[in-house]
Formats: sequence, structure tokens, C-alpha cells
Amino acid sequence: MRGPRKVRAVPALILLTTLVYVYQTTLTGWQEDRLIRMFGLSVAGLEAGHWWEFVTHAFLHGNTIHFLCNMLGLWFVGRLVEPVLGAFHFVLLYLVCAIGGGVMQVLVGPSSASLIGASGAVCGVLLAFTTMYANTEVIALLFFIIPVRLKAKYLGWGLVGLTILAMAFHFQMWIGHAAHLGGAITGYLFIRFSGLGQRSWLERLLIRA
Repeated sequence: MRGPRKVRAVPALILLTTLVYVYQTTLTGWQEDRLIRMFGLSVAGLEAGHWWEFVTHAFLHGNTIHFLCNMLGLWFVGRLVEPVLGAFHFVLLYLVCAIGGGVMQVLVGPSSASLIGASGAVCGVLLAFTTMYANTEVIALLFFIIPVRLKAKYLGWGLVGLTILAMAFHFQMWIGHAAHLGGAITGYLFIRFSGLGQRSWLERLLIRA
């Protein structure tokens, strides 16, 4: 019987993002601005033909807290998702969610700002997890302090709901709420329609028996 797959893609993505962030920290102000103009996602960049920005924006970050939050989220959730999907499909999920988040941000977010950060991709991985393990109980930190036990699907719905509320009430609009929402929706759709990460008909039959 084949054993569980090893986690390879998650640490590789974290390493790549870390190397990019370390490089960012070595740049002067105008050099970093030029980097963000070239690889951060913006309407102006897309109009200039920089279509790679839909992917590359996910490897840039605004500050250390931004970087650490995203990488910690990727580490904790990605380690649960990758063994089910496999390394190749996990990387595909991650990149597709980054693109989905970028598309949503371009469509409904502020048109003048550049989007940087892996948040959209990480939200997609989180929704992939909550879709795959919908009825599994997890512990979430309410307001990052209070531990709450709930089913994974409610965690996913809560993330989507809070993101929509933040967008509706223009809460801290310097945050890419639209990218979070777009990434989350993409992660959900990826699992629902790809067939990856879902039990086969035989496994469902055996569980019911």
C-alpha cells in the first residue's frame, strides 16, 4: 500500500518566497519601488503587457509581518493539503489561487495600488483545506486570541464572510481584501471541480457500510 506523500512543495515555496523577501530587504527605496512596479500586480503593469504579474506578485511582500503571516499560514495549512494533492497539484493550486486573487483584485480593488503578497494564494489553500475536510473539527483563534472549536467548513465560510464585510465597509482598504476573496473562491472551486482531494466512490461506499 502506498504511504502518505511527503511534503516537498510547501517548504520549496516558502524557501523561494523567503529568498525573494531577503533580496527585497537589500534594496534601497527606489530599487524596491522599481521591483514592485515590474513584478507587483497593477492595472498599469497589465496595460504595459506585464502579464506575469498575476503570479509574481505572490512572491513579494510589504514588510516582515506581512511575510511571516503568509508563510506561517502556508506552512500550517499547506502541510495538510499537499500530502493529499501531491506536490505538482499543490503548486498548481497555489499558483491558480494567486492568479484568481489577482484577477479579483484587478476587477474590484483600488485601481491605483500595486498588489503584493501571498495572501490570496494562502487563502486559496485554506479554502481547499476546509473544502476537503469540511466536517473535520478544527481549532481557530477568534481575533487571534480566543480558541474556538468548529467544523472546518464554518472556518471557510467565516473567512469568506468577513472578507466580504471588510470590502463592503471599506475596512483598511490598503489590505487586498478582493485578492483574499478571489483566492479563497478559486481554492474552493479547484477542489470542487478538479476531483482532487475528494474521496472516491469506493471510499464513500466503504465509509457508509
